[in-house]
Amino acid sequence: MRAPTTRHANRTTPARRYAWLAALTLALRAGAAGAQPAAELPPSAAPEPGALYLEVSLNGEPTHRIARFRQADGHLFAASADLNDLGIATGDRAQPLSNTPVALDALAGLRYDYDPGRQTIDLHVPDALRIPHTFDARGLAATPPATSGRGIVLNYDAYAQTTAHAPLAVWTEMRYFDPAGVFSNTGIGYFRRDGQRYMRYDTSWAMSDPRTLTTTQFGDTISSSLSWTRSLRVGGVQWRSNFGLRPDLVTFPVPALSGSAVVPSAVDLYVNNVRQFSGNVPGGPFVINSVPGITGAGNATVITRDALGRTIATSIPLYVDTRLLAPGLASYSVEAGFLRRAYGQDAFDYARTPAASGSLRYGVTERLTAEAHAEATSGVYNAGAGVLARIGGGGVANASLAVSAGRFSGAQAGLGYQYVTPRFSVDAQTLRAFGGYGDLGAREGTPVATVSDRVTVSFPFLRAQTLSFSYLGLKYPGASASRIGSAAWSVNFGMRASMTVSAFQDFRQHDARGFFVSLSIGLGDNTSVAASIGRQNGESTRAVSASRAPDYDGGFGWNVQAGENGPLRYGQGQLQYLGRAGQVTLLGQSFGGQRDASVDVTGALVLMSGQLLASRRIDDGFALVSTDAGRVPVLHQNRPIGETDRTGYLLVPDLSAYQHNRVAIDGTTLPADARLADTTLDVVPQARSGVLARFPVTRYRAASIALRAPDGAPLPPGLDVVHVESGQRTIVGYDGLTFVDGLAADNHLEISGGGRRCGVEFAYTRPDDGTLPRIGPLTCALR
Repeated sequence: MRAPTTRHANRTTPARRYAWLAALTLALRAGAAGAQPAAELPPSAAPEPGALYLEVSLNGEPTHRIARFRQADGHLFAASADLNDLGIATGDRAQPLSNTPVALDALAGLRYDYDPGRQTIDLHVPDALRIPHTFDARGLAATPPATSGRGIVLNYDAYAQTTAHAPLAVWTEMRYFDPAGVFSNTGIGYFRRDGQRYMRYDTSWAMSDPRTLTTTQFGDTISSSLSWTRSLRVGGVQWRSNFGLRPDLVTFPVPALSGSAVVPSAVDLYVNNVRQFSGNVPGGPFVINSVPGITGAGNATVITRDALGRTIATSIPLYVDTRLLAPGLASYSVEAGFLRRAYGQDAFDYARTPAASGSLRYGVTERLTAEAHAEATSGVYNAGAGVLARIGGGGVANASLAVSAGRFSGAQAGLGYQYVTPRFSVDAQTLRAFGGYGDLGAREGTPVATVSDRVTVSFPFLRAQTLSFSYLGLKYPGASASRIGSAAWSVNFGMRASMTVSAFQDFRQHDARGFFVSLSIGLGDNTSVAASIGRQNGESTRAVSASRAPDYDGGFGWNVQAGENGPLRYGQGQLQYLGRAGQVTLLGQSFGGQRDASVDVTGALVLMSGQLLASRRIDDGFALVSTDAGRVPVLHQNRPIGETDRTGYLLVPDLSAYQHNRVAIDGTTLPADARLADTTLDVVPQARSGVLARFPVTRYRAASIALRAPDGAPLPPGLDVVHVESGQRTIVGYDGLTFVDGLAADNHLEISGGGRRCGVEFAYTRPDDGTLPRIGPLTCALR
């Protein structure tokens, strides 16, 4: 006779006793910890006095788990860590898990049915005690640590034209990279008949740390700035946060959608009527994190369907602004050094007085992001603060206030508002400078605008049309104000044609106005035609053009255009060729009767792993594929990219730094005796660096051996075979065939089994054509 089921319940709060009946209710909230699988009973665990190992179900749903409980004084206890593994919250989940025993009766709202005969327990747990099951709606896999090889990249862009006295100009970027960082130097060389000149642009050494998401740069850099401050070129040192080291990191507040299901259900997430996520949830509460596919105002709909087909849909309004920072997240930059002057005109003109600047942004809450900025040099001191505040679902307002002292004494105030929806958006920003307000740029001769106004309003309608208006107002000290308004209407005709009509008016100069009409039609195969007409400042313009961009895989592209700009006529023709080693562009043009022709060559040279290879220009990560064999097809993200050269190398450009890059080879083209350990690698390069993607290719020393008995009949299958020289073991197959690897020049096989013992001897030479030979038949001599 089976023991009766024992029912227990916490009776302290009757209202909470039935909380488990609430289901499929959705609410907007941020984040939650995910449930973890319960630890299973080790096979070697010995029962302890009072210990029970019970099969657990939650709210009637099997968990297929066995957990350890302890019975004492008529109560059941379980370790808090085991309960957490089952998805039951026992306290502060931020604290480390422990084996502290917890009485089930002490958990308010929890009931359980314990069946001693079946050794089962059914825990009835309200949602308030359940750890929500979490999903990341973006579904991004964890990225392995980025790596870097050691090498040199030389990017170049050489330009020459037929115009008299025009120089040959060659822009270069020399980049050295290794696991410690990247050294870079850019500049342009001019080659004239009367001499040569080199203009250095930027020289720097940058080191990044993905663990702290920071980058330190020595040499030439650009100072930090906010929307209400200005950047400058500095020679010195910069330390800054760098979220680009974690492309999977969402830096702005993204709402989490939470809900609950009584039974296991399917969940679909729609954002603005576009499905962004599908998954299955167990019974109980769940949270969908990192809701994708939305900027500005929108609507998220969560649909749950259980096994019986019952469907519940709940819609929630959202507002996402990428300018905000997630709570607790900080973005910062600090620079110190000497301001760069005459950039592009003088290679080594720096201010003699040191300067420093810093910017900070911090996510205070999901609705509030604080900003601060300071900069100083001898005689100029500037500091300010600002905020961005989300007004519920009604957009984001921003404000800033900065003051300056010393040579420039004054203040600057800014206000702004942005609201974006699928059907309407507005962005209004204004900055006002008072007194003699100035910053580091003003000290170098570029004054701060006393008035800066910008307003943009757009109305998308009828799915394929957009109407927009904008206003821009600027006023600099000692100069007249500029106030320009514009309007534009754009419409898409299907997927291949579009038209834009625009007009502008300078409100300070009534005769400064214009309008433009353009039409573009895509013909497929990267080919398009376009035409435009317009009138500006009393002069008419007309233009027609046709173009075809070269395919990414390589090939030719072209562009032709002709038109009028007032009384002047112009025309040009362009031919491009894109190959693995770079791009060549030939251009011929005529403008106002003046004719000219030019040639432009761009590409890169890479020195890495003892190999010198030519490539297209390399701006970010790349991989050097090594296969130990020539003419092996290589694929990047499942797309054929080329074949290895005679020495077994191929350079693959355009990899994304700090992200997954799937590089693979097609091993079906290798000889039959080729052996590959892997055909696919997940390559994660550091920024502006290269990695070696090695696919070792070795060759079998193997053959199929036909074995015969002394009477000429094939040896029966299943006999044991031992290769004496290598010690490898195999068996005889059908028709007396056996496959042996690791062959030497002279070989001995010993065959045994079925009351038989014999052996063979043979010589082996690996074929030059890569085939796996068949040797024999060989007669097995009795031993």
